[in-house]
Amino acid sequence: MTISVTLPEGMTTRAIAADDEKDAYCFVQILDELGEDLEGGHFAVQGMSKTGNGYTATVYLNGNETYNFLFWATSGDEKPDDLRNVAYTNGETLAWAGKESAEWSANGISCTLKHVVSRITLTTTTNLSVSGTNPLTITVPTTFNAYNVLNMEPVKTATPSGFTYTFDPITVSGASENAPVQIGHFYALVNNEPQALKLHYKGSLGNSEDQIPNVPLAPDTHVVLKGDVANFGLVSGTITATVANDWTEQEHPFENF
Repeated sequence: MTISVTLPEGMTTRAIAADDEKDAYCFVQILDELGEDLEGGHFAVQGMSKTGNGYTATVYLNGNETYNFLFWATSGDEKPDDLRNVAYTNGETLAWAGKESAEWSANGISCTLKHVVSRITLTTTTNLSVSGTNPLTITVPTTFNAYNVLNMEPVKTATPSGFTYTFDPITVSGASENAPVQIGHFYALVNNEPQALKLHYKGSLGNSEDQIPNVPLAPDTHVVLKGDVANFGLVSGTITATVANDWTEQEHPFENF
């Protein structure tokens, strides 16, 4: 019998990220109806073979039993030990997961995996230069470092931690409100809940760190942040000057030579 899975063509929530279609490695783990290990080591995670846009694996199981089929795919090739607790590193790693619970039959199993991470893209409406002298970072206050495919959610036994992403050097020109320019993007393993992200662009004026409130982070969601990055964290104020038409007279004696 054949197990087959496919990856999504792109993130369909909020925006499609065309550059997310990366080569991936896909793995499957088979558990019993209750999500427990099968006997005889048959619960071990195994790799799947790439075929076209999907991945396949041939396995032999009892046709009278119901199983939980867990799938995990990433842009890295390291095989996890257990898909109920998959280590994840926030930042550059794109990850997908899927789960099917079904009675095993000659039809096999087919599943479409979804992104388990949120993609965060930063665009600017003003020109700027990001470098070692003028760094740019975004901090996500609550992220997780492991995922449970059986529950289709992050592992929450450990205290969640914040994650700070540092953008690569870039010089942006020609940016405007109507033509924002992308600075970069990263991935984060998060809950389905809004968060206040912290953005810090040091800049030549030493901008202060400030917050972007109520960012709707969620798995399988692409959030595009758009704003005046160059002046973020600075206080906006107005300088005024007036010219008086009335002259103030003042005597200034001098001598003829």
